[in-house]
Amino acid sequence: MSLKARGICFQYFEQATRPIIEDLDFDVPTGKITLLTGKSGSGKSTLGYILAGLYPEYGGFLTKGSVFWGDVDLHKTPPNERATYVSMLFQNPDLQFCMDTLENELHFCLENIGVPAEDRATRIEPAIAAIGIAHLLNRNFNAMSGGEKQKCALCCILALGSRCIILDEAFANIDTASALEIIGLLRTLDCTILAIDHNIKLWTGAYDEIISLDGSRPKVFDLRPMLHPPGDVVLETRNLRVNDIAYPDMHFRRGSLTAVLGKSGVGKTTFFKTLIKQHKYQGEISFFGKELRKMRKHTVFSQCGIGFQNPSNQFLALNVWEEIRFSVNRRHKRQGSARKDEKTRELLTLFELERYKAHSPYLLSQGQQRRLAVLSMIAGDQEILLLDEPTYGQDYENICAIMELLLLKARQGLTILYTTHNEALAEHFSHQIIRLESHDE
Repeated sequence: MSLKARGICFQYFEQATRPIIEDLDFDVPTGKITLLTGKSGSGKSTLGYILAGLYPEYGGFLTKGSVFWGDVDLHKTPPNERATYVSMLFQNPDLQFCMDTLENELHFCLENIGVPAEDRATRIEPAIAAIGIAHLLNRNFNAMSGGEKQKCALCCILALGSRCIILDEAFANIDTASALEIIGLLRTLDCTILAIDHNIKLWTGAYDEIISLDGSRPKVFDLRPMLHPPGDVVLETRNLRVNDIAYPDMHFRRGSLTAVLGKSGVGKTTFFKTLIKQHKYQGEISFFGKELRKMRKHTVFSQCGIGFQNPSNQFLALNVWEEIRFSVNRRHKRQGSARKDEKTRELLTLFELERYKAHSPYLLSQGQQRRLAVLSMIAGDQEILLLDEPTYGQDYENICAIMELLLLKARQGLTILYTTHNEALAEHFSHQIIRLESHDE
């Protein structure tokens, strides 16, 4: 038995002039780990959704083709039965949860595939033990980091007992050690795995086959740009504590890039949210010599912008063009409409988004949404920029484009802090690296 697609033609709009995927035959080798790569926007996630039966049931139009598990047509199979054949771990785990805690989510998932209440413990307990997240069982998802949420989502997949698991950039928000641990676990499972991932190095020695959807040659990240010297200190912290998280004393200079590393749940995103007055804190935070507590929120936001881990949380406009035009208007108030249009077009072209200018931001791929969110931030006029996983879900070329643009903005005086689990990225694109340690250590 294997997962296979035959003659797939798919488009997001009924009247689209060209399909996203056209006349595609695709086979996932049984019992193997297949790594699927390709440029952002090439259709990898879309193909994953089609293989899992989520498209066209929940979006888009499959104008031709079928997906089979053996002789079973998955697109004609009820969702509860289909889940026993194939399940998908989303790029954004927030899209996958229906309940408030892992325990409730696990019972919800198993109830939906018809597992009686008295039999659920035999599925739940091994899944929790395999991922090692018993301590998260009754914690609210809203109180978890992105990496912790992703581990919970994978736990649900294991409990369902699907014969094929599709992972869509599943480890982008998980630290390297945890990702390698889960990959090691996946290798022991008696199932078929299709992993959609740009981080080829992470899967070294684990995959049986690698496929590039756009036909390009897969590349391993390796860049060594020159960094300019930074300026005076513009942001610093002393004796900072947020809830039960204690942070080291830190300082950040004008025009610098700082990579913030640490395991999932260590407090990276919490630190960023504290800098924009979303959390109360003990200790000192100084913006340009002023204590953060004494600053009004609108003043902080005029100086400090943030790009969220989930970019869809920050979109304001109805289409891609207006999303960037809004930020351009803020920064270039005195320039004419023609010059603003030209600047907007330049930015969209730089990140390969110009042809999507009339699309809703929510119809873009996760990688395209990330690029749009980064663009909307750097098009503004803030002096400090906080980016939570800015290269999450990006291919090699777009990692280069994003980071080279950030380097250019840093040379112009923008101070940039970014979180990442990509050690190579941090080494090549930062003036300093701050490693946050777990509060348990």
